[in-house]
Amino acid sequence: MGVIIKDIEVEGDKGKAVLRTLFDTGASHSLVRRDKAEAIATLVPLAHPWRFRLGDGTSILEVREGCMLTFTVKGFRYLFYFLVADNLAHELIIGADAMQVWKIKPVPEADDLEVDPSALELWLV
Repeated sequence: MGVIIKDIEVEGDKGKAVLRTLFDTGASHSLVRRDKAEAIATLVPLAHPWRFRLGDGTSILEVREGCMLTFTVKGFRYLFYFLVADNLAHELIIGADAMQVWKIKPVPEADDLEVDPSALELWLV
């Protein structure tokens, strides 16, 4: 499991902000804290609430909304759909789902991230 914390630029349809971001391969989904999401993006209600069991094995996190955000890592811009949650310890959590899609890898020994620009190539076949 890899965990890195970075301040990154995040942009939604209503504005942008620099958010303290946890890159966490142990988080199955990517989430944004409600107060930060409301400031920069339009929140879209989910058809049904999603419930996630937290790392302590007993606590449940329920999310009812999401939003589309662009985030920048090492000069590359990525687009992803984030679930909106109350009371997150971090402003933004980029989980395994986004890191897998965009080929972003934590490098814990260097406290850094590795990116693969080929993930941004769009192939229409």
